[in-house]
Amino acid sequence: MDKTIRLYQQDPYLKSCDSKVVAVITDEAEIAELGGIEEKDTFCLVLDQTVFFPEGGGQPSDLGQISGESGTFELVYAFEKDNIVYHQLKIHSGSDFATTRETLKEITGTAVQCRLDWDRRFSHMQRHCGEHILSAVFYELYGGVNRGFHMGADYMTIDINLEENPEFTKMTDEMMSRAEWEANRMVWDNLPVTTRYFKSREEAEGLPMRKALNIDEDIVLVCVGDENKAAGCVACCGTHPHRTGEVGLIKIYRWDNYKGMTRITFDAGPNALENCRTEADLIKSLCRHYSADLDTLMDKIHLREQKSGEIRQELYELKQAYLAEKAQKISEALDGPDSILIEKYELLKADDLFALSKLLPELSQKLVSLVSLKENTLLLLSGGTPDCNKIIKDNAGVWGGKGGGRPNSARVMFPTAEDMDYFLEFIKKAY
Repeated sequence: MDKTIRLYQQDPYLKSCDSKVVAVITDEAEIAELGGIEEKDTFCLVLDQTVFFPEGGGQPSDLGQISGESGTFELVYAFEKDNIVYHQLKIHSGSDFATTRETLKEITGTAVQCRLDWDRRFSHMQRHCGEHILSAVFYELYGGVNRGFHMGADYMTIDINLEENPEFTKMTDEMMSRAEWEANRMVWDNLPVTTRYFKSREEAEGLPMRKALNIDEDIVLVCVGDENKAAGCVACCGTHPHRTGEVGLIKIYRWDNYKGMTRITFDAGPNALENCRTEADLIKSLCRHYSADLDTLMDKIHLREQKSGEIRQELYELKQAYLAEKAQKISEALDGPDSILIEKYELLKADDLFALSKLLPELSQKLVSLVSLKENTLLLLSGGTPDCNKIIKDNAGVWGGKGGGRPNSARVMFPTAEDMDYFLEFIKKAY
């Protein structure tokens, strides 16, 4: 087959086109081998020309519809192999276009119309151009080279390696803030974004580039601003607007160390705007909650945290005193004649029972049960005889209890307080 004519390279703003079906692939195994996605009830069309961008270069596939005389199908994925663009389409039940995979082969040679999901495409154009702008800024300011790019549904990432300027060896918050500002300045300057096509590496290398080429033919260079500046010129197969002003906004969300580089999470266009609006709404809510304005919000949060810390410390000290008092009471009761001692607490949780157990003296032949009525949980303690873990493993399951531990300390939780009481009655009689 001849390679697919890619109309989006000639005009990225083209929203539809008429095409002819060159081939139909209906075998699921063949679709998977070519590079299609796992999706039930799909087939692939090869067209003589297409308006759809196939996934590549970090940019997701376009979506849309392909229609013929017999019906309309949703494009779920466009992908490329050996210069052929494959359009993976969903077969809808009850469609007039084709009812079986066998009849699909009959549409070869027929005319179809391609209609692009333009909102998705234009968002990809804005976001991909935003990536070019931000990468150009990191290169120009700090000698940082983009060594990885990913465009996700909610954010994008680039991996910047500081390798071209020895003055900069690690990223800082100040560098990140300046880069974001300068990237948006390039948006405000509404610089031209040009796409140049070259048949060979030799032709393409006539222009300066911020990253060396790794292909030898059919090279596409995208240049942001002055084509003679290496920072803005790089090989790329994606779609981009004609001017940087169409990007709208570039927003950095966070940055992290990643494999000796810096992974920057950011976005551009509507996604970036929506994120800013979400953050603004959150700040407004915090201001209302703390009865503060933007200038005093952090001071009031810090003051609230300080007071909360003081309260937590006070509660901790009170609990420690309470546990010490209960531990003293249990220690005194250990001298009694009963072989098992059961202490129930309405306020304590399982973790509190463990803390209380650490305050008790070493047990001999006594069996002690500390009970949390709040969580239907009890902690069995002994000197190792009787074996607390064995008691629970052998008997608690009768009443739905689940747990275990060591011979001298084991915990068990019950579904209801009634079940726990039955178990307690059992160990009273058995031990």
